[in-house]
Amino acid sequence: MNTNDNKKIIIDFDGTLAASFDLFIEAMRAAHIKYSFRNVEDDEIETFRHYSVWQILKFLGLPMYQVPTVTRYIRRYMAAKVKALPLASNWQETLQTLALDYELVILSSNSNQNIQTFLDQHELMCFSKIVSDVGLFGKVKAIRKLIKDNCWLNKDVFYIGDEIRDIKAAKKAKISSIAVTWGYNAEQALIPHQPDHVISNSNTLIEILQCAELKNEKQE
Repeated sequence: MNTNDNKKIIIDFDGTLAASFDLFIEAMRAAHIKYSFRNVEDDEIETFRHYSVWQILKFLGLPMYQVPTVTRYIRRYMAAKVKALPLASNWQETLQTLALDYELVILSSNSNQNIQTFLDQHELMCFSKIVSDVGLFGKVKAIRKLIKDNCWLNKDVFYIGDEIRDIKAAKKAKISSIAVTWGYNAEQALIPHQPDHVISNSNTLIEILQCAELKNEKQE
């Protein structure tokens, strides 16, 4: 991979890179039986996609003290089926193009093992780093640490995610946010939080990033 030291793309895993929403709902339903919180019915799934993390916890009636236990259970459940997960959107083609000019990093609350298994399954070797096991509300801290530890400039970093919390994390970390519409949160739920860009196909990224580069060059 030819890496340009000035260009960084952080990509969320579940829902953004991996089409894991259906498996997540399946895992949630299994966890509901084990831990006795509210189930997500078929006719509630679309409503569910409009909720923030806090609204989801309230909807499920899941207390904060149970969140780590339930998260571990869901992760283990999904681990058994991670090899069957498809890539979301047209990532295979997009990543091949982006890897020529950008350093690509995965940041996720999922486990390193699950992510690596998925990457191996799809023969994706274009990521320089995997930042895994990030807490449900720990993405801002993880992004800031990435930037500090690697001496990156905030203006050169893009964060791509599929949830409201991804947009909020990017804003708090003072980097550009790109929201995808094919993941956990619906497009109508993402837009009010004002991501810098909203895309419905990964190929759109290439044009967006090229425009951002031209803008940065003019400002310099």
